[in-house]
Amino acid sequence: MCRRFAAVLYSGDTRRDVGPGDAYERAARFASSTLAGQSPAANQDGRWATWAEHRAYVDAVVEPFVDALQPADTAITVRRTVRLTSTPLGEDSWRGWTEHSLLDCMLRRGGPDGPGWRVAEYEIRQAALR
Repeated sequence: MCRRFAAVLYSGDTRRDVGPGDAYERAARFASSTLAGQSPAANQDGRWATWAEHRAYVDAVVEPFVDALQPADTAITVRRTVRLTSTPLGEDSWRGWTEHSLLDCMLRRGGPDGPGWRVAEYEIRQAALR
């Protein structure tokens, strides 16, 4: 679930999206209702204007990442971490900075969002820019 959430979260595309919050709204289908309600903050991305100039989309690669300090799974909560490599690419051959990040997800099962797993919390840790 964390891997799918991350892939959609990093699916921004200025050729089809109205703004940077559109990817977050798509990712919300994997999130708890509380987390999904935080979408207005996703509309604040200062890179969007530059990306739009180049008609860019984000090329993202999501890979599993094993964190040695990850807590043990329980029946209702698990932690998962993925490694993200994302680069905005423009139609005009423009290439933005490549970001290397780790996305930590806390998944919760059950409750008001139903019986399935949902991303209840997440944190993005930037590893590097290139």
